[in-house]
Amino acid sequence: MTLLQKAVTPEQTRAYLVGGHDRVAGYVVRAVDVSFAVTPAQLVDVHALAYPHSPFRADSPWIDVLRFESAPQFQYRDGALGTLIPEWWLRHSRLTPGAELVRVFDDGSAALLGRYADIGSGWRVVHAAAPRPSRAPLSRCVGPVARWHGGYLDADLVDGGRSVVFALDSPPLLETGFRQTRAGRWSRRVPREEVSELFELDITAWWFGMPVRIVDQWQDRRRDVIARISALADDEALVTSLRMDKVEAGVYETTVPLAELNGLVTEQLVPEAWATVSRLGA
Repeated sequence: MTLLQKAVTPEQTRAYLVGGHDRVAGYVVRAVDVSFAVTPAQLVDVHALAYPHSPFRADSPWIDVLRFESAPQFQYRDGALGTLIPEWWLRHSRLTPGAELVRVFDDGSAALLGRYADIGSGWRVVHAAAPRPSRAPLSRCVGPVARWHGGYLDADLVDGGRSVVFALDSPPLLETGFRQTRAGRWSRRVPREEVSELFELDITAWWFGMPVRIVDQWQDRRRDVIARISALADDEALVTSLRMDKVEAGVYETTVPLAELNGLVTEQLVPEAWATVSRLGA
């Protein structure tokens, strides 16, 4: 797997380390290509962060970066042309196990802020005095899903693909062997061969001319179905006219009634490495 890197805003850092956020999207580079960038000024250059109204400054005392392994289910498109370092735009995805959040200082030093273990254990904040991250809700719309003992569970591949970690928001009624983690979820690790299917749901639709991915879905108090959507097209004028929330450069999202979406398509993404899991567990 390839180690990727992206710069994150202070708001995103808080979302990860306080809110337990486990998603990633937007422009990424290969960490090996930018290993020489060890100050905020250098990070601004290699990540092309000097765009209009950018929240990043070359003279900042520090900038945070997220480093995480690529995954076979990730979907990319080419980034901007003419950048100093090759970059890609990553669709809204769940973080891969082992992701790290690092603060890079203007004196060339760096400090690890937190590490994302997996979907069951979530983030571990390094600073002893920091509060424990909140438990973010699980979502079947993004990230690996495993079929095990006839049921479907949110999952992660770990141990170099030899094991699968499950996560539940509440203790299972029938299955044993689950433990509650510090993140508040109920988790269990099983050998890879016990899993009969492994896939990621990819639910796409159109919203007033914008192709979108559904990244979360729930019912409101009136039992209407609500969807969180992430824009798939690089169309600044359209996202502006639709008043989508700008999460960061190139990442626009909003929350809408599911009834406003049309042309819904649901696919199961099964990379070849995951298809092997299905054959082993069949």
